[in-house]
Amino acid sequence: MKNDSRHNLITGTLITLAGAGLWGLNAVVSKYLMARGLDNMWMANFRMITSGFALLLYALYRNPRGMFDIWKDRRSVIRLLIIAVFAFGICQPTYYLSIGYSNAGIASAIQQTAPIFVLIWVIIRERRLPRAAELITLPLVIFGSFLIATHGDLHALAVHPLALVFGLISALMCALYITLPAELIRRYGTLETVGWGLFVGGIVLAPFCRLWEFPQTWDASLIAGMAFIILPGSAMAFALFLYGASRVGPVRAGVYNLFEPVTAVIASALFLRQSFHITEILGIICILSGIAILTVVQGRDKGTIDGS
Repeated sequence: MKNDSRHNLITGTLITLAGAGLWGLNAVVSKYLMARGLDNMWMANFRMITSGFALLLYALYRNPRGMFDIWKDRRSVIRLLIIAVFAFGICQPTYYLSIGYSNAGIASAIQQTAPIFVLIWVIIRERRLPRAAELITLPLVIFGSFLIATHGDLHALAVHPLALVFGLISALMCALYITLPAELIRRYGTLETVGWGLFVGGIVLAPFCRLWEFPQTWDASLIAGMAFIILPGSAMAFALFLYGASRVGPVRAGVYNLFEPVTAVIASALFLRQSFHITEILGIICILSGIAILTVVQGRDKGTIDGS
C-alpha cells in the first residue's frame, strides 16, 4: 500500500508538472507568434474557442450523458456566463496583452499573484487581520512585483506600464477563476465547467476580436505554433494538470503550478533569446516564494497537504 501511495504521488507530481510546464511553453510560443505578426487578441480568442471545444469533446467522450446538464439549471447558467465573460473572457486576452508588452516569463509571474487577490478578499470578508504567513507572503509578492517593474530603482519603470496593468487585471480575473467555478465543478465536473467557460467566453469575445479576420499569410511554423497553443498548450495542459492535481492534492498542485513561470523564463531565454535582468529574476523568485508559502500554510490549516 505504501509503495502504491508513493507511486501515485510520483506519477501525479510528474503529470501535474507536465501540465504546468505546457502552460509555460504556451506563453513562450504565443510570444513567438506575436513576433511573427499574429494579433494577440485574435490569437487569445481563437485559442479560447478551440481549446474549449477540445475540452468539451473530451468531456463528451468521458461523460456523454452529463455534457449539457449545466444548461438545465438557471442559476448554474447565470454563474457560468459570469465565469465565461469575466474569469475567462477578460483573463485570457489581458494575459496575452501582458505577454505582448513584456515577455512570457514576466507576464506569467504577474499572473501568479492571483492568490493574493483571493487572500485580500478573504481577509476583508472575514473582517480579520492577516495571519503570520500572510504577513510574510504579502510583502514578498509586493517586493517581487516592485523589482520586476522598476529593477530596484524608485525613479524608473523598467517594464512597460501596460504590461503591469494588463498582467494585474489578468491576475484579478484569474482570482475569480479560482473562486467562482468551485460550485459548478463540484456539480458538473471540471472538464465541463472549464470547457464551457472557455468556449462561451470565446464566443462572447469574438465580435470584439474580429475573429472572422484570419491572418492572411501562414507558413508551417505559424500553423505548428497555433496547433501547439490550442492542443498541448491549452487543452492537454488543463487535462494533465487537473488529473495530476486529483492524485497529489490541491496544495501540492498549487505549488507545482509555480513551475509555469519558471518554464516560461527558461524557455524564453533558450528559444527566444530573451534576456532577463537580475532584479527581474529576483522579483520572480520573491513572488513564487510568497505564493508557495501561502499555499502550503493554507493547506496545513485545512489538513489538505496530501491527496488523501
